[in-house]
Amino acid sequence: MQIGQRIQQAVNVLTDWADSLQQVENQMVLKEHQGRGVAWFLPTLLALLFSLQNPLLYGMAPAFDASLFATMGKMWADGLVLYQDMVDIKGPVIFLFDAVGYLIGGFQGIWLFETLLLILGLNALCRTLALWGVSPLNRLLGITAWMLLYAWRYYYGNMTEDYTFSLSLIAQLYFTRLILNERFSWRHALIPALTFGFIALMRTNNAAMWCGYYLVIFLAWAIQHRWRDALLLALSGFAGLLIVVVPLVGYFSLHGVLGSFWFYSFGIFFSNSYGNSDNGHSLMVGLMGLVRTGTLLFLPIFIALVWQQYKRQYFQPVGWVILLASQIAGILFGILANSVSGHTFEHYEILFFSFAILMLPIVLQLAREGAVNEQIGSRNLLFSGIVTLLVWCGYILAQHILFTWSRYESPIPKMIHELGICLFASLLLAITLLGGWYIFRAKSIVIPAMLTVVILVSGIVLTPLIHGLLKGRPFDDSSAQMVDYIKTNSGYDDLIWVDGVIPQYYVWTDRRPASAYLFFDNVTPPFDVRARMKADLEKNKPKFIIVKLTRMEKVYSGKDRDSTPSFKAYYDYIQQAYEPVSAELPRLYRIKD
Repeated sequence: MQIGQRIQQAVNVLTDWADSLQQVENQMVLKEHQGRGVAWFLPTLLALLFSLQNPLLYGMAPAFDASLFATMGKMWADGLVLYQDMVDIKGPVIFLFDAVGYLIGGFQGIWLFETLLLILGLNALCRTLALWGVSPLNRLLGITAWMLLYAWRYYYGNMTEDYTFSLSLIAQLYFTRLILNERFSWRHALIPALTFGFIALMRTNNAAMWCGYYLVIFLAWAIQHRWRDALLLALSGFAGLLIVVVPLVGYFSLHGVLGSFWFYSFGIFFSNSYGNSDNGHSLMVGLMGLVRTGTLLFLPIFIALVWQQYKRQYFQPVGWVILLASQIAGILFGILANSVSGHTFEHYEILFFSFAILMLPIVLQLAREGAVNEQIGSRNLLFSGIVTLLVWCGYILAQHILFTWSRYESPIPKMIHELGICLFASLLLAITLLGGWYIFRAKSIVIPAMLTVVILVSGIVLTPLIHGLLKGRPFDDSSAQMVDYIKTNSGYDDLIWVDGVIPQYYVWTDRRPASAYLFFDNVTPPFDVRARMKADLEKNKPKFIIVKLTRMEKVYSGKDRDSTPSFKAYYDYIQQAYEPVSAELPRLYRIKD
């Protein structure tokens, strides 16, 4: 009896919350029309909550690549020359952003810089959705749901994909204004152009969304015989590239590393030096990343919405068609971009997030009202929206419940098999829930909807906080002791070297590396990396070296595939010039007196 009463009380509370949310939404609409700043508050709060999981906030080290970028940004901020004193196979803008962040406030300044971009991005997304007629509550719920997935599954912090996500949301607002305007405007074209320039010089593959928008808008205006607007749009894109490229080219020319800039930013990707994996270069590789996000599940109902808008000549029908075409084009470019690497690393999937996070709130609006901007009263769209959300939620959860989520490479056949099972399971779940709803003649979906809101809000608060407090710490007690020993027995300007691909130590210790070649185990450039590393160590004489003993033993025994003469000479030098600091820390070597 008491359990039944408690359930009824919970139902009453959730129902009251639903009524309160509706009142809140009405107030939000009113304040938006009045131009109040409250519209900025919730997206900003969401961005701050999400950023709680960035390890840099806590003085800890993010993932491998992210720690490398932070270290190189620090070195650039300290006055060293990119592509000379520190090298990685990325465009310079990721290191430029991190250098700016480090100048603001050290590694935590990088966190602040990234967080500010995310705040701008989420606020821009809310304004973009408002232009397409999506209500404030649907915007926030849709964005919160996707950001929870992002926090739960993908986020490392300080990755090229993270910056791409934020900049893409900022750019989409101004692309939307270009779509809905009657003519080209430099005021609206400048921001997409600048962000395009930044992304193209950060990691060219990540510019898929910009390519989709530019191509579709250009073609749409050309079809409408708006040639002047189309040509100005193309000119604005080139102008954005030049604004970013020219100062960087001038900097690299001044320091005599222009050739290295070209090779490490672009040239190496056109050779056999990078991108070789078991999966190879294949469109299926890029498609797997898209399929795992569930973005494709939104496309059918999104297409149906656009078709109905166009057919009935409702709110901005041509604009909706251009929006749909740009999303599809961007997704196709994203598949192609991810296919080039040959890798199925899960963080590459973020390339599709700017499309999904735009479509999810629109689908949510359809599921709540059957219409966008209250222009269409369609029970079919309402029902389709509900089904789509159920299938998507089940599909995402099934990937974690039925199979262990992996951040590492998986064979394509294995991924197809698992995703097929997940889709089948999600369809069964949706059919079961809808069948139960029909059998029991439920008049409202308020209760499950409100439970979902509670879960989303709780998740976006707890998940980032838990991740932030757990991620990025030294791997074990031995790692922590080495970090403490280095920090205690060296100064800021002392150099260290970490054998292998573990750049986190440079962040943990806040010390600079003694060689420019920090992260080359998965790259085979047309020069001997180990010989260059050895030359750098002989020249710079780092105070400490963290040695990967297991690999050193394999190299000496000839069991390692990289047991080359230069690799052996590299370890010979370490053995000759350095010694372990103690028996308790056998991997930490110090320079001999």
